[in-house]
Amino acid sequence: MTDTIGGKYTLLDAGRAGRLGTWHTVSTAEGKQRGALRLEDRGLTDPAAAQRLADAVSAQARLRVPGLLNVIDQVTEGRHSWLITNAAPSPTVAQALAAGVTLPPAVAALIATDTAQTLLRLHQASLAHGELNTHGVVVSAGGAALLSEAGYGHAVLGTTPGPGHDAAGWSRLLAELADACRDAETRQLLRQAGQQAEAVGGSAGLTAALNTLSAAAQQITGFGDRAALKALAAQMHPMSAAPVSAPPVSAPPAATTPVSAPPVSAPPAAPAGGMPGGVPAAEETVQLPGGSHSGPPVPQQTPRAAPPTAVMPVVPPDGATRLGNRAAEEQRKSGAYQVGRAVPPPVHQPQPDVNLRFGQGVPPAPPAWQIAAAQAAPPPRRKKSVGKRIAAFFSALTTVALLVIAGYVAWTWWQENNNAVQVTKVTVTPVIPPTTAECDVNVDVVGLIETDGQAGKITYEWLRNDGETSGALEQAVKKGQRSVQVHLFWRFQGKGTRDAEATLRILKPTVSQGSSKFTYSCK
Repeated sequence: MTDTIGGKYTLLDAGRAGRLGTWHTVSTAEGKQRGALRLEDRGLTDPAAAQRLADAVSAQARLRVPGLLNVIDQVTEGRHSWLITNAAPSPTVAQALAAGVTLPPAVAALIATDTAQTLLRLHQASLAHGELNTHGVVVSAGGAALLSEAGYGHAVLGTTPGPGHDAAGWSRLLAELADACRDAETRQLLRQAGQQAEAVGGSAGLTAALNTLSAAAQQITGFGDRAALKALAAQMHPMSAAPVSAPPVSAPPAATTPVSAPPVSAPPAAPAGGMPGGVPAAEETVQLPGGSHSGPPVPQQTPRAAPPTAVMPVVPPDGATRLGNRAAEEQRKSGAYQVGRAVPPPVHQPQPDVNLRFGQGVPPAPPAWQIAAAQAAPPPRRKKSVGKRIAAFFSALTTVALLVIAGYVAWTWWQENNNAVQVTKVTVTPVIPPTTAECDVNVDVVGLIETDGQAGKITYEWLRNDGETSGALEQAVKKGQRSVQVHLFWRFQGKGTRDAEATLRILKPTVSQGSSKFTYSCK
């Protein structure tokens, strides 16, 4: 095998075995390290298999998921086809574990969260990896965990990977990371997250496990700082790492004539950019026009088990008020005479003069107790003393204050438990380095938070790579407001050059983040 590929790339190592061929680290004419996968004939003798593989590579090239080893070029030399990726393919997590490396807790947690975010971005585009394991997780020199050969094996075999494959593969990956971690609490956290992802299944399982893992990982010392991951990549340098074999893919029935993979139509490369979600892009990453982006978070799926039937309380019927029958003695008491008819007086009394009465006649006199009560004078009203009036005033004032406090507490509780807003995307605008000759400048770092248009509050914080943090901040959004900008003002003083990185991390309602790098220089 020659030391160059197509006259453009120089081989730097003996290579390691992959799923569909051999991975090599190569160098460009500018001295930048890339990955090169030499496709073997055994999996591509079938023209249909070769076409499916080319379609899978092209789909990922158009999508440009930042957490993948993205194909940026294809070289055909002789009977071999080479896929050139944007970063070196070594070292892998499998190589690190085979060398007996003990993973620090922050490194294990970063690898777990990086891979979960990449898998979810694939799912958002209706794609999946399908064969996730430690052999396909690459630790880049930039301190990120990248996935290689996403869906390649399924494309050759003619099968379709799905979120279920990824949830199970990620669970097994976390189990191996836990075995290599030296911290007992982190081991337990990784195993619980893997079990949760596999129990729920699919994208919903990955989303739930990632939220749990990200929230708990904030307590791990060094989580979010990628210096330890960069140190692991430097320690397991691809030039000195021993090749680690991976099981080959069972190829479909071979055809009579070897066929190389069809060319991959990749758009021209654009300048490098940061990886959304807080994961830095691989070193020397080549981006497509438009840059990498993160879509809205994957919604959680409906649980498989049907919810229990709600039992409605039995409401008793309103009790009807039944009034007893009342006699109408008053109507009969005055009925001694009727119109046009005389009634003779009693036999034993003298005959009085006859008087005609009309209608019901004279009503009877009220009972004596009613007359006495009507004639009795009302009791005199007792005047309140000044002390009692003051006490009553303060009592009323205290009641109003308690009602206001109770209302505020209830409103706060309602806001916290009915915060309907969901963050769909977090980006930090690339910072243009200051061009002034002064060595005392303020840099305005602008972050853009995109939402689903619901109302609520967003809790966030700014992190700087010099160790400074803004602390938890809140940003309220109104219903229908789908984006909001937040700012970080970073002051630089003195002469020299400094590589700066600002990270915008969303704490509530869900954990997500974005970052941007720039260089301050003053001579």
